[in-house]
Amino acid sequence: MKVMVIGGGGREHAIIDKLLESPKVQRVFWADTKVKKVPDKVEMAIIDNLDFPSLANFAKEKGVDFTIVGPELPLTAGIVDYFQGRNLLIFGPDKRGAMLEGSKTFAKELMIKHGVPTAKYIEIKGLAHGQEIIEKWGVPIVFKLDGLAGGKGVIIPKTPEEAIVELEQLIKNNPQQKIFAEEFLEGEEISYMVLVSKNSFVPLVSSRDYKRVYDGNKGPNTGGMGSIAYKDLITPTDKELIEREIIQKTLQGLEQEGIQFTGILYAGLMMTKDGPKVLEFNTRFGDPESQSILQLLDEDLAELLYGACLSKLPKVLSFKDKVALTVVLASNGYPGNFNTGYEIQGIEEVSCKVFQAGVEYSQGKLLTAGGRVLNLTTVNEDVDKCRDVIYKEEQKVTFLGKYFRKDIGL
Repeated sequence: MKVMVIGGGGREHAIIDKLLESPKVQRVFWADTKVKKVPDKVEMAIIDNLDFPSLANFAKEKGVDFTIVGPELPLTAGIVDYFQGRNLLIFGPDKRGAMLEGSKTFAKELMIKHGVPTAKYIEIKGLAHGQEIIEKWGVPIVFKLDGLAGGKGVIIPKTPEEAIVELEQLIKNNPQQKIFAEEFLEGEEISYMVLVSKNSFVPLVSSRDYKRVYDGNKGPNTGGMGSIAYKDLITPTDKELIEREIIQKTLQGLEQEGIQFTGILYAGLMMTKDGPKVLEFNTRFGDPESQSILQLLDEDLAELLYGACLSKLPKVLSFKDKVALTVVLASNGYPGNFNTGYEIQGIEEVSCKVFQAGVEYSQGKLLTAGGRVLNLTTVNEDVDKCRDVIYKEEQKVTFLGKYFRKDIGL
């Protein structure tokens, strides 16, 4: 079997790493704009993930059996529709299904219509209207843009004065985009992903993403600074509730809208005192949650995703009864301004998994080339053992401006 994986982050490297465990996988093509350091069975395809004709032509020429899409942008731009139009097998939702992630308006309206528990929201019609909402709802309050933001598009002001300043800036910087106010929900965040094939689903092990850039969940949102995954992260009762009230209702709603969803449905949830509520939907593997989840998966990933493309899903998935933990090594300054081009050293000495994200392999050197540079992932008996391993191993990896959170798993 030949598989193409689109996208250049740590999530895509983790997917490739898992695919290579399959005896059925002969070759993996990694499609990205930057060269990575890859093993023998992996070949780079230097193609932009929005260049659908070139990606499809490459898949045809190389005899690719099926393609896996990592990032959200090609999905929302309709890569699945394009590939299917060229009679190419591809894993992911079509353009309409990807609207669950690409349009907060679409997602919220679907949830409200079909009784999926979520935070109340309202579109802000200018600064004066926003000020009225701030006075009426109070703070903390959540501001979101309607569209893709790579996990970084949420602002949560803590004072009325801060809320007005932040809203004014949002309106000024995004004149063509809708802006929403959302009710602030309290509780613990959970990432709940399910594998879907034509609206039938099977759940993955639950996980938690650490989105804030600083320890103690402080600072601005990022694409994710680390993750943890294990079977008992939520109770069986909560799991049943999530699947019945959120996953099933959402997929039924899509069905009624005439959307046959195939791919990963990711529910970002807040476990409130009133039960789980949806913060956001994504329509692809989470990043960096998947780096942890896939290390626990006791299944042939290639066989699993290929089967999903052909409407074949197992009733349950098998996962190791262990804990997986991922820490992101980032460029100092991320998610704001940061410098790149620094040499990365010490990866060969690390005993845990190292997934390449914002890197480029050039003239025999691995260089920093993004905000989230590397993902270190380990599997162990419990959280404390994972933390002991990961924070010893990260010391072996060096690059100028290396930054990471020290509290992943706490």
